[in-house]
Amino acid sequence: MQIHVARNSTQLGVFAPEEIIAGLQSGRFLASDLAWREGMAAWSPLGDWAEFRGTGVPASPGVSLAAAPVVSTIPWEQGKSLSSFFATVKLAIVNPASLSTGRFAFGDWLVFCYVALAISLPFQAVRLAFAPDPGRSVAEFLQGFSSPTIQALAEQMLKAPPTPIGITITSTIISLAFAPLFYAFFALLHWVGQRVFRIQVSVERTAAATLLATGVLILLMAPFQLLAFNFGAQMVISTLFFIPAMVVYFRCFGAATGVSPWKQFGVSNFVWFVLCCCCCALPGILFWGAAVNR
Repeated sequence: MQIHVARNSTQLGVFAPEEIIAGLQSGRFLASDLAWREGMAAWSPLGDWAEFRGTGVPASPGVSLAAAPVVSTIPWEQGKSLSSFFATVKLAIVNPASLSTGRFAFGDWLVFCYVALAISLPFQAVRLAFAPDPGRSVAEFLQGFSSPTIQALAEQMLKAPPTPIGITITSTIISLAFAPLFYAFFALLHWVGQRVFRIQVSVERTAAATLLATGVLILLMAPFQLLAFNFGAQMVISTLFFIPAMVVYFRCFGAATGVSPWKQFGVSNFVWFVLCCCCCALPGILFWGAAVNR
């Protein structure tokens, strides 16, 4: 399993255990160098690792992450600005492994998510200007089907009065205002899923990592708002973008939590499966049972 090594708040890289043993013997690495690998809650000196004590390197004299913390290399945690925001987005996409040094305080990443939503606002405004009633574009798309049932549904949707623009704008603003808190709620459910699989990641780090990964996706998907006037094109492009988006999301989320992206992907599927069973299947069974007992 690969091990991250850092010295004086600077990451030296990711190495195999054999490379670290050779480095300790040659002087490339020091006993006081901090190291971390997947599954660890905190960084600790190489001299305190049992597997490296047989190399002749003395144990570190009480150095720990609390005494010599690794300074985060994530731009957003070094300073809040638009340049650090975009630098963090680039870092999350190009080199997500570097996210492992982050502190991931919830408040920092809540602001990050709100910044991403603020940047998406111009795209939202264009969508509202050109397609204030999304239902109409959906109805026009359904008219292209040959099924009489679908075409009848499309006609009903076209006959329905459009939603007043004031209500549409108000609902959009409210949804954007509460969206990060909504994401944080699902992060809490994901944390429960992690506990089920005995993955030790704190609630705060899980929520912060969720807000980071979601903020990156919000920024990447914002231009798709411009396709709201053509539901068919939006569906096609969204479908093509879905798998790359999931790759970006879980690479970010996995690196930020120190857990394999595949494991986090599995936990996420488990959580959504349970939610679907609780929110869809269980009520259906209860209604069916009530109808039978009448």
